[in-house]
Amino acid sequence: MELRNVRGLTADLHRVGVEVTPYEITGVRPGTHLGIPSPTVTLIVDLGDGLVLTGPGLAQETSFTCGVGELHLESFTIHHDGTQVGVQLDLSPGAVRRLFGIPVGALSSMVELDQIDARLTSRLRDAVGAVPHATRRQTASEVLVDHLTARWDAPGRPDPDAVRAWQRILRTRGRVRVSSLVEESGWSARRLTGVFAAEFGMGPKQAARLVRFDEARHLLEGGRVPADVAADLCYADQAHLTREFASFTGCSPTRYLADRRADVLTDSAHLDDVRSPREASERALQERMSAK
Repeated sequence: MELRNVRGLTADLHRVGVEVTPYEITGVRPGTHLGIPSPTVTLIVDLGDGLVLTGPGLAQETSFTCGVGELHLESFTIHHDGTQVGVQLDLSPGAVRRLFGIPVGALSSMVELDQIDARLTSRLRDAVGAVPHATRRQTASEVLVDHLTARWDAPGRPDPDAVRAWQRILRTRGRVRVSSLVEESGWSARRLTGVFAAEFGMGPKQAARLVRFDEARHLLEGGRVPADVAADLCYADQAHLTREFASFTGCSPTRYLADRRADVLTDSAHLDDVRSPREASERALQERMSAK
């Protein structure tokens, strides 16, 4: 990909593996919602009093102004006071390397971006905070494109066997056995698991679970019934799907969908074309899945 092609902003950032979604919600009842696990890394640029989280890897309720986290297998709880303003970036593992020069496996649960790249943090937060909501997507995209262009030839290549295994997991929607990935790599299970975990922060078995859950969640939200989703994605049965759903979200598919509908109805009364951080993530993932 030539550098000049990155200048297409939103469309070309999408090809690099970056989705940018501004959000602005005001006047809703204070509460919580879930930060659902997904196959993308989430970066939140908060323009309010901070993104307040509890969840895996956090010893207590923690506030972030520009937070980025690893791929995770448990949901975070996002606490808000009725106002949420900022920009969400959904990053593929490849985009994490291109933007920050490190693999996803080097990230911890959730950290401030300035611990990784203080200059990018300052540029990004200052830029999007200085413009109205309507132009924040373009502004954030311009900052990211400039940053990508500056470090396009930066060293640090991912292990090709790890990348091939990840791509195979995505193509099969998580319906692939680790033994098949090992056979295709030509290496031992120990060696493949080692390079995969170093790149993605989890083993191939966990990654396949995550991708399959993500696909199941989207199918259920699209109106498919659990029994059909379980069969389509090769879960042992509907009970197996329910257990996996509970592992990732803390609740059953039925409860999750009911809460999801309630959130959408609440947010829609206070939103125009903007979305909450969770809505932003879901929209980006749906676009990515439809583009496959």
